[in-house]
Amino acid sequence: MSLSPASQLVIRNIDQFEEGNWLVINADDAGLFPALQAFSLTALHQFFDVFCQATGRNSAAQFDSRDVCEEPQAIHITAENGQHKHVFAPYLNNAEATDVLLFLPKAKAHLSMLMAMAANLVGNNGRVHVVGENKGGIKSAGKTMQQFGAVQKLDSARHCSWVTCEVSNAPGSFSLHDWTAIDTYTLNEHEWQVCSLPGVFSHRELDAGTELLLSKLSKTMSGSVLDFACGAGVIASYLLSGGARIQAELLDVSALALWCSAHTLEQNGSQGNIIAADTLNGVTHRFQTIVTNPPFHTGVKTDYRITREFIAGAKQRLTSNGKLYLVANRFLPYAELLDEQFKQPATLAQNTRFSVYFAQN
Repeated sequence: MSLSPASQLVIRNIDQFEEGNWLVINADDAGLFPALQAFSLTALHQFFDVFCQATGRNSAAQFDSRDVCEEPQAIHITAENGQHKHVFAPYLNNAEATDVLLFLPKAKAHLSMLMAMAANLVGNNGRVHVVGENKGGIKSAGKTMQQFGAVQKLDSARHCSWVTCEVSNAPGSFSLHDWTAIDTYTLNEHEWQVCSLPGVFSHRELDAGTELLLSKLSKTMSGSVLDFACGAGVIASYLLSGGARIQAELLDVSALALWCSAHTLEQNGSQGNIIAADTLNGVTHRFQTIVTNPPFHTGVKTDYRITREFIAGAKQRLTSNGKLYLVANRFLPYAELLDEQFKQPATLAQNTRFSVYFAQN
């Protein structure tokens, strides 16, 4: 398994793990952990795909949205692999860590939130390390880190840097609620509330592609509906709050997105089934309708894998005559992918940026 440049930089400094109790957050590939097998550590995964790859899990995980809202740690799965403890969760509120290693996230606001959590976990005199690619913004990460203590660069290689903060100004507590935004979205004179966090798709704004997709969905939709790559739960909550009589299931690879989706449903007096999965892997039941604005980025790179696997799997996860609604940037080759799996997929709407596609089993 080839390692990412950031993981290669970590291995180059493997001697750092010889002292202290380490927590690794959001390693960008599971191949890092075999290289660190000699050391005892904990890994927090906010993304289910890497968690599954690191632990050998091949099943999805399901939660009731009401449980997620009532129990702060309802989304919390733990697996042991050698000396490594892997946790899939949106956050940790306790860890016996002296050192936290963060892999640089795409969004600066996500880094700010992770730094606050990490600095709280290690406390004063602990250390928080951030590793990432130059093109991903690691050069400006120090500005975010310096509010918590003195910052210095440990190493640079592979077009990446490792930056360390000696924590001297640790926050006394950390709560996701302190970082949660609750916004009112409006479409066609219909208003509904959306809870979002840094690092979750279309944080604090209705994405233009999703807006076009929603304009083509019927509020009289019924039956079992999957909101795939649900993000903050915008699509499912729009349908439910608009009176659609559906059994909503919301799926995402991100624990933060699932946490937001549950709280978005609660804000609108609704409930649903929350699913953690990598594409549709481990999802065994069928849906009458699947609706999605799927991602096409992994980090800063364009990546069609998720949607390619999703479209191939969607046909198997739809009931007879089941319907698929998908919105995507016009430049993406999704029409061709739909043609490979479905008979006569159609384009329902199109503007200068997006296309809304429809397909039926």
